[in-house]
Amino acid sequence: MGSARRFYLWSVVLVGLLMGSLAGSVSHAGAQTTLIRGGSIFTMDPNQRWAQALVIRGNRIEMVGTEVEARKVAGPKAEVVDLQGGLCLPGFIDSHNHLAMGAITKRGVSVAGLKGKAAILAKIRSWVAQQPKEGLLLGYGWMPDSFESGSPRREWLDQITGDRPMLLLSADAHDMWFNTAAMKACDLTDQTPDPEPGKQYYRRDEKGWPTGHAIEGAASLPMLVRLGAFGPEAARESQKLTLARAPSQGITSYFEAGVLIGETSDSAAPVYEQLIEDDRSGKLPVRIVGTVWTRSPDDDPKKIAARLKEWNRKYASEHLKISVCKMWSDGTLMSRGALLLDPFCDEPHVRGKMTFPPEKIEAMVDAVQQAGFDMHIHTDADGSVRTVLDALERVRQRRGGGFRHTIAHNSLVHPEDVARFAALGVIANVTPLWGTDYNGSYRTIYTKLLGAARMEERLFPYGDLVRSGAVVTYGADIPGVDVDEIPPLIQIEAAVTRKRPGYPKDLPLVARQRVSVEEALRAYTVHGAYQLRMEKEVGSLEKGKKADLVVLGRNIFEESPETIHTIPVVLTMMDGRLTHDARP
Repeated sequence: MGSARRFYLWSVVLVGLLMGSLAGSVSHAGAQTTLIRGGSIFTMDPNQRWAQALVIRGNRIEMVGTEVEARKVAGPKAEVVDLQGGLCLPGFIDSHNHLAMGAITKRGVSVAGLKGKAAILAKIRSWVAQQPKEGLLLGYGWMPDSFESGSPRREWLDQITGDRPMLLLSADAHDMWFNTAAMKACDLTDQTPDPEPGKQYYRRDEKGWPTGHAIEGAASLPMLVRLGAFGPEAARESQKLTLARAPSQGITSYFEAGVLIGETSDSAAPVYEQLIEDDRSGKLPVRIVGTVWTRSPDDDPKKIAARLKEWNRKYASEHLKISVCKMWSDGTLMSRGALLLDPFCDEPHVRGKMTFPPEKIEAMVDAVQQAGFDMHIHTDADGSVRTVLDALERVRQRRGGGFRHTIAHNSLVHPEDVARFAALGVIANVTPLWGTDYNGSYRTIYTKLLGAARMEERLFPYGDLVRSGAVVTYGADIPGVDVDEIPPLIQIEAAVTRKRPGYPKDLPLVARQRVSVEEALRAYTVHGAYQLRMEKEVGSLEKGKKADLVVLGRNIFEESPETIHTIPVVLTMMDGRLTHDARP
C-alpha cells in the first residue's frame, strides 16, 4: 500500500473518531441536567441506602451522594429541584393492574358498601330515575354477602328498569348481575350452555333459566361485549381515570395484567396499538409491560405461546413491551371458584374448583417457558396455590430455572407452601388493601367461609411471604379495588397496618401479617422491577439507571402508619421527564 493511500485511510479514521467525539460532547452538553437536593433520598440500593442529593443528565442518573459532590457534578447551570425536607424515592412500580381498561368496570351506579336487597335496590332505583330514558344501564360494587339470599336475581332489577338492559359487575368484576332485558338482548335461554359448567357459568332456576347472576368472565364478557359496555373506545375513555392519573400517584411503571375487552386476548390489539402511538408521540406517562392472556382450558398452549412471541415483536415501543402470559387458573375464593385444601366452613362437603386442571396449567407454563417468556398466574386459594406451585415445580425440574413466574393474589396459602415460593424462585404478587377488612365486610365473609383459625394461619399471608425470603410485589388490581384506591401510598399503608386507610379504629385483619415500611417500599420498587425484568434500568436510584423517581411531601419513615395515605405526591419523573409536578 502506498504512503498516500495509507495517509488517506488514517485521515478518514481520525476524522471519524473526531466527529464521534464531538457528537458525543454535543449530546452530553445538550442534555438537561437536574440536581435534586434539600431533603432525604432513599435509594433502595443496598450499597448506599441514603443520600443527600442526586444528579440527572438527560434520562439517566449520573451520580448519587452528598450535596457537595452533587453540586460539583451538576455544574452551575443545572436545574435544581428542592425537596423542601421531603423524601425522594424510586418511582413506584405497580406489578399487577389493569390501567388500560379496568375503570370500565366502575361505571354507572355504585352499590359498594350497601347491605341487603332493599338498600341496594333503593340506590339503583334513585339512580335510574335520574338517567336518560334510553340506553344501557350500568353499575358495580356488590359482593357475595351483599344480599340476604347470597345471589341476586334479574326480576329484582326488572321492577326498576323495565325493558332497558342493565348490567352490574361485582366489586372484583368476577361476577355480574343482569336483568331480563339484558338476558333477552344476549339471546340467553334455558337452552344456552354454560361456558364451563360449575366454573364459569350462569346460575339457573329449577327450569334451567338464568336467574340473573353470571359467574366469571367466560359467562359475563360475551354479554358486556354484545351490549357495548366493553370495547376499545370504552377502554380509551377509562384511561382518563387510571393511566392519566398514575403519575400523580407516583407510578412510573406497571404490569398490565390483561386488557379484557373481548372474549379472547386478541381483542386487546387496538388498545396496545393506541398505547404505542401515545408512546411514540411522547404522551405515554408510564412504562408498561403487557400480556397475552388465557382464561380457558380449551386454549392451545402452543398457540398462546406463539401469539405472545408475535406480539412481543409486533407491539413494542420505547416504554411498552409485551412479554408475559397471564393465566386465570381459578376464579375467586369468595364465589367458591377457587380450590381449597379443606372444605368451606359453611359447606362442609365443598372445596371449590379451579378453572384450569393441573395438566393444562403445566402445559401452558411449559409452552410459554419454551418460547422464552414468563407466566403470571391468577391464583386465589390454598388448594389452587399448591396446584400451581406443583405445576411450576414439575416444569422447573424438566426445563430448568431462570424464569420469573409469578403467582398473583395468594389470598389463602398453606404455611408449607409459603416456603416453596423462594425455593422455586416464584414471585408472590399481592394486593395489600385486600389484607384488611376491605369494604367493612372481608372479616365477616372470610370468617363465615374459613373460620377464625384458618384465617389466622393462612389468610393474606403477606408478612409470612416476605419473611420466608420470597420476592413479594404489590399491585392495586383494579377492578379488584376502586379507582380511588389505586395509589401506592394507600396500598403501602394497608400493608403496614392491615387496616383500611382512613379507618384508624379498624381491628387489623390478621395483625401478624403486617410488614415494615421499608419492606412495603421494596415491593413497590426493586421487587417490582425484578418481576418485570427491568431491574437493570429502574427500581432503585443508582448511577447509570433511568431517572424514574417520585418525591413525597413528607418522609414516609417518620409518618404515623395510619396517615401514610395522606402524604402528598409532589413530583414524579419517568425517564428523566416530569410527568407530575405539584410544586407550589
